Amino acid sequence: MSAFGSLRFRIVAAFVAAMTTMGAALAFLVVQYRGVDHSQALVNDHYHPLTVLVGQLASDHQRIETDIGRLLRQERRPTTGDSSPASLFSGRFRENLSEAQAAIAGVRDIATDPEEKAAVSKLLTHQQRIDTSFQQWHSRTRTFIGLYEEGESEPAAAQVEPLLKDGRALGEEIAQLGQLVEARILTLTEQARATRTAANRIAVGGAALALLLALGLMLAVLYALQPIGRLTAEVQRLAAGDYSGRVDARGVDEIALLAAEFNRMVSALKVRDRTLVERAEQLNKLSRYLGSVLDSLQDGLFVVEAGTVTLANPASVRLWKLSTEAPPPEEVRAWVEAPGLYEHRRQGAEFEVRAVPFGDNGVVVVTADVTEQRRALEQLARSERLALIGQMLAQITHEVRNPLNAMSLNAELLTEELGALDPEHRTEAWDLLGTVSQEIDRLTAVTGHYLQLARRPRARLASEDLVGLLNDVLRLISADLDRQGIVLVRDLRDPGPQLVDGNQLRQALLNVIRNAAEAGAQDLTLRLSVEDDQVLILLHDNGGGMSEEQIDRALDPFFSTKASGTGLGLAITRQILEDHGGSIRVTSDQSGTAITLVLPRRPAPALARADA
Repeated sequence: MSAFGSLRFRIVAAFVAAMTTMGAALAFLVVQYRGVDHSQALVNDHYHPLTVLVGQLASDHQRIETDIGRLLRQERRPTTGDSSPASLFSGRFRENLSEAQAAIAGVRDIATDPEEKAAVSKLLTHQQRIDTSFQQWHSRTRTFIGLYEEGESEPAAAQVEPLLKDGRALGEEIAQLGQLVEARILTLTEQARATRTAANRIAVGGAALALLLALGLMLAVLYALQPIGRLTAEVQRLAAGDYSGRVDARGVDEIALLAAEFNRMVSALKVRDRTLVERAEQLNKLSRYLGSVLDSLQDGLFVVEAGTVTLANPASVRLWKLSTEAPPPEEVRAWVEAPGLYEHRRQGAEFEVRAVPFGDNGVVVVTADVTEQRRALEQLARSERLALIGQMLAQITHEVRNPLNAMSLNAELLTEELGALDPEHRTEAWDLLGTVSQEIDRLTAVTGHYLQLARRPRARLASEDLVGLLNDVLRLISADLDRQGIVLVRDLRDPGPQLVDGNQLRQALLNVIRNAAEAGAQDLTLRLSVEDDQVLILLHDNGGGMSEEQIDRALDPFFSTKASGTGLGLAITRQILEDHGGSIRVTSDQSGTAITLVLPRRPAPALARADA
């Protein structure tokens, strides 16, 4: 864009033109008024005093002639000689004439205009003529007065006519000088008035021209700035989110350039806004997706910044009672103050806590419930340990059962031989042989338990009536319980047919009931119930109970509190329940011990349809 075509240049140029016009008008007015002031100074300072002096000259001339007229009329005079009015006013006339000459010389010194100089020259000529006339008239006057006062009437009378003639000539010269001065004053006054009028007219014209230029400048600026209003309206529309507006401004000035830049900016903002909206939608989708992920996490996740919880998923709120925009509870404050890896126990649950720094003064905390994981690891380790033990037991049992079989066969042969030698059983050998046979049978039963642990088959699920299964087990063991004087109370609530391995479950129940009977219990309670998605079989006894250490080790293989126990009953029961996807719980206090067999609820489909 050319500098001469810019709006700024046009505004400045118009302003300079208006100011120049106004300045020129003012300068002309000043110059003209200076001329007027000069004319007025001539009139006031020189011509008016000169008029006064001319008037005084006329007055002095008149008084001298009055004194001479008295002489001619032979009237009495106030004084004679040098004190007579003619002598006194002649001196004053000469002084006033000198002052008039000085005044005219003063005008000549300051006169610059040729016309003024010519007028001054003319005044000086009249002044010189007055001076010459006065000298001649004054001389005749002195001669006439002297002759008259000396009494020489005839010579004095001869001087009267020339004296009067010279007096009239001097008076005419004075009058002409006065007329010239008055005419000059009038001329200067008229010139000053004309100059003032012309100056005022020119000043008014210049002011009017400057006003017109200013008005034209204002109209030009308003016209040039007209797009600013449209630009402002479009900016307001743009601020309201409307990108459809455009500003049309022709030309090459700043406004047109600004309008073009605004249009380009609107196009760029439209593209950017569309891009931002798309990105905002993507971010919203991502935010909702991340929010749903965080909400679905079972692990607790929360963020603490500057001592305040800023983010917490539902799991962390439920687990740790968190509130956003509030300080964290005392239970979790240690993780925030010292980030790291922690293990935390709470109400029988185990949590793994990871706290890592976040930003400048924040901490991200993730809490994972690893209770089931730890249990699974323990179960895996126990299974591996039991598998290893089973392999060892199977090997040992295989090696032991062969000699036991041989010993049992030999004991039978020995019994037959001994029966032939001592059919009455009178010797001690029969007792020894009976002891050997009993120990062989006991070892055979122990090895059977070992083989059962080592070679237990996988659970085969089938539909079973749990109430009937429990009653069958109780019928099998009721004789032993009656013989020991144990009272058993049943509370069986039918859960419906379930998918279980009936044989293994019978074995697990027999193991639990026999353990309770062997623990010295006198009262047993067997309860069958359903809780949520689990089937619970609880056996409570009133035995002596177990310590915390015994509870922790009760399900371990080969742990037993009985001198003759193998410690495999509850271990086998636990393995059976875990094969079913369940578990076993052991609780004990002073009132006795409760063992709960927990099975997942698996209704039998075929039976369920039959019942329906």
